[in-house]
Amino acid sequence: MGIARTLADFEVPIWFLEQAKEKREHLTPRLSEGIASVTTDHVSVLSAENLADPQMAALFAGLDSQFEVSVIFYLRPQFQWIPSAWKQWDLKSGMSLSDFVSQCINTGRPWFKLGIDAWRRVLPSATLHVRLLTPELLMGGDPARDFFHLIGLSPDRYDIGMQRTNPSLDCSVLHVLSKNPHLFSGIHDNRLTKALSLALPKKFQSTNIQMLSFEEEARIEERFRDENLWLLKTYCSALDVDHIYHTYFTPREATVTYSNMGEIDLIYRCLGIILESIAPRTNLTSAGNSVRKSQVEAPEHKRRLPRSPILANMAGR
Repeated sequence: MGIARTLADFEVPIWFLEQAKEKREHLTPRLSEGIASVTTDHVSVLSAENLADPQMAALFAGLDSQFEVSVIFYLRPQFQWIPSAWKQWDLKSGMSLSDFVSQCINTGRPWFKLGIDAWRRVLPSATLHVRLLTPELLMGGDPARDFFHLIGLSPDRYDIGMQRTNPSLDCSVLHVLSKNPHLFSGIHDNRLTKALSLALPKKFQSTNIQMLSFEEEARIEERFRDENLWLLKTYCSALDVDHIYHTYFTPREATVTYSNMGEIDLIYRCLGIILESIAPRTNLTSAGNSVRKSQVEAPEHKRRLPRSPILANMAGR
């Protein structure tokens, strides 16, 4: 909760905020002191995904009476948020995506409106922005550029990369991981998924088939319809609300979805990806003769198979 003047000073605040929430610690005095330590005009940024938790707002009560405060929400439509949250957390507990969908529908998670209402109530003088994470609704089509625009800084002054920094593993790999929760120490254990992201070819991380079935999306649309229409009418009223709702909040038809794929198909698909990932990065057709020749002529102690990057990473774990 201080000002990071060097890279060494920078820390991700997620766990600090979680501990403060458990203790119900009032963070405004500490944050005010950090901001006041900067003597020139400045913009101070506190960014953490768990700030959207409705219980976080109370920790910052009174901050808007001391500074000009903006609260910015970036919201991912539920069709995207629910599979993403399952990939990030709940598959590691062994929960299936379909069960996670049912859990979200029963609990109303994600709690977008609750979080927005909590911050608006606790910081009534703050300027509140709600942005949907869809390219056509973001300034410059990118959340980073959109964010700099909102806080009044030119994005052209900064080197903003366009490459995805949080790609998803192929759906079949995710499925197999969900069947092996013993590989994770908890839902926040990312060691195996990070190792796989280093070992698997980029083509198995860049795209995925649609995760939810039409029926699952229909259930989600019905559960969150009133909330989503409220969000759009309240914070996107200058845009074509009907078009946005139809495009991002109504069920989509797809020939194949993860939820409709059979177990054996997913296992074979995952096996094929693993086999391709551990094979030598050469043209096996043209190199076949030379490989066989080298195996015949090479001394015994040099006849070793290349070590799999996946096995190497898993062994290291």
